Amino acid sequence: MALAVAGGDGDGLGHRGGAGLAAVSSGRLRMSPDNPDAGSRRSWWAALGVVAATYVYFLIFAEFALLGLAERQGIAGTEMQRLLAALGGGGIVGALGAWRLNRARTARFFLRLALAGCAAAALGALAARGSVALAVAFAATGLSLGALTVGLAATLRAATGPARLGLAIGAGTGLAYALCNLPAVFAADPRAQAVAAIAVTLAALGPVGWMRTEHGGEAAPADAAGADRAGAARWVVALLALVWLDSAAFYVIQHTPALREAMWSGPWTLAGNAGVHGLFALVAGLLLDAGWRRVPALAALALLTAAVAQLGGRALLPPQWLYTAGVSLYSVVLVYVPARRASAGWAAAVFGVAGWVGSALGIGMAQDLHGVPGWFAALAVGAVAWALLGGRPVRLAALAGVLVAGVGAVPARAADDSVARGREVYVREGCLHCHSQYVRPQVAEDVLRWGPAVPLAEAKAGAPPLLGNRRQGPDLTNVGTRRSSEWNRLHLQNPRAITPGSRMPAYAYLFRGVDNDGEALLHYLASLGAERLPERLAQVQAWRPAAPTSIAPARAKEIFNRSCANCHGTEGRGDGPLAWEFSVRPPVWREDGWRHVRAGDDVESVLSRIIKFGLPGSPMAGHEYLPDDVVVGLARHVQTWHKSAAAKPTE
Repeated sequence: MALAVAGGDGDGLGHRGGAGLAAVSSGRLRMSPDNPDAGSRRSWWAALGVVAATYVYFLIFAEFALLGLAERQGIAGTEMQRLLAALGGGGIVGALGAWRLNRARTARFFLRLALAGCAAAALGALAARGSVALAVAFAATGLSLGALTVGLAATLRAATGPARLGLAIGAGTGLAYALCNLPAVFAADPRAQAVAAIAVTLAALGPVGWMRTEHGGEAAPADAAGADRAGAARWVVALLALVWLDSAAFYVIQHTPALREAMWSGPWTLAGNAGVHGLFALVAGLLLDAGWRRVPALAALALLTAAVAQLGGRALLPPQWLYTAGVSLYSVVLVYVPARRASAGWAAAVFGVAGWVGSALGIGMAQDLHGVPGWFAALAVGAVAWALLGGRPVRLAALAGVLVAGVGAVPARAADDSVARGREVYVREGCLHCHSQYVRPQVAEDVLRWGPAVPLAEAKAGAPPLLGNRRQGPDLTNVGTRRSSEWNRLHLQNPRAITPGSRMPAYAYLFRGVDNDGEALLHYLASLGAERLPERLAQVQAWRPAAPTSIAPARAKEIFNRSCANCHGTEGRGDGPLAWEFSVRPPVWREDGWRHVRAGDDVESVLSRIIKFGLPGSPMAGHEYLPDDVVVGLARHVQTWHKSAAAKPTE
């Protein structure tokens, strides 16, 4: 009975699904009695729009912009963990509150209140200054989002009718994911993303009024209380495991520069991700409506574990598309499971436990990892298989867990092997003769230029130690936090194209042939200092020029033409000879707004910081060795080309 409740009106994997697909193909779903008139159609489209708005808010604001706003104030490490705890705690309280307060008669009012709360929380985050104000904004975001997701899930079945419930959720989810992965949205400034999230949630207030909140057709499935609870528990376990696996993988990718670049670098990759997200979310909705209610969750599990198995190693298929497809599939299921029951209690259990607790578990366990180990994926496979396949197939689930453990161990070994081989290439090519890997902690200039120091014992622990013979080039202790892999690749192939006058020899031959020595070296460089990225970001954010003095404008122009024009062009039009070699093209300052300056910021200070330290994770590298007066002079030189010396409010 539990699987009948949780998995559909039949076995969910066999003949019942075929009947559902036949209904789709024959058009019976369009003529279903629960959707007879224009009012029902309008309610269905309104529900789709509110689902899309909810996911847009979660994806672009709660997952990215909110954290970006905190990072811009130098929040990192333990402080950031406290803010995330406030977000998760607020989400759980909001979910429980919606369970107790939401009723069909007042559902529209409740949804509008939750949407308005989401917009207000985002507005508060934009205005927040300091850790206390940010904590309030994080908690308010979680509270409003928790209430919104539970209230919406409890209302969707009445709004769409049962026959096309999955399609509405799938289309809305796919639309949201596709929009948020468009390059212009994904790469936008956090403040612009927050403003967009506010606009979307406010725009959803209107469609809420068109949504039906009373069941006019088929009632929600009714089963014995014990079976109902058992079905809910199984689905919560399955979704908890999927969210846990996804959250861990997402955290590792976001905090490992090489993986982040592979997954989300360049407009074409993002556009491809948008298409995959939209397609698979739509497919998930159709499968759910056709009665194949366990298939999307099991397919999501397979795709996510396959993506995890290829992170850091040679990919048979693009891992970012496997990952995005898996995320879209289970994201639709996450909403559909409680929505099909039209139960706020089910929704609170799914979103409170699987959503908020699952995310916290995944992030917490992944914080010290730079790859997803096999046992991690194996545990998720076992949990989902037990929950959705049950009884007799438990032995199959155990076998699958063992197999995934073996496969999942491959990426960790592959990534480790690639880094180890890259270290061997580093030694073989004599890089240690010009580059040190030891930041002298007592030398403030060293720490500022090259990043946080490491204990001498740790620096000497390698076999062999790579402290270096002398420092002719930059120290590389934290180069993974200072240079992206695509910058390092181009620099290794043609150093003087990137750094005019460089004495470094070219290593283009490392990238020829089948041994992948060049890629291994890139993986090794990306690993250096990766675990110290939050500390480095806080260090950079705190920096200010020692004095507002500047070199002469003519001298600044000369240095710009020598050191910056290869990418930015001599007139700041983003048309230098290297401008098209990177995934992100330089801005056209005469036409574009500032990309990384917030309204109210001091433009000169922000530009000086970017010139001095670059933008970690992007092709924009820093010029750490330049004196402060030169940095300020370059910042002022850049402003002379800009259409306005002040930041635009939308940036």
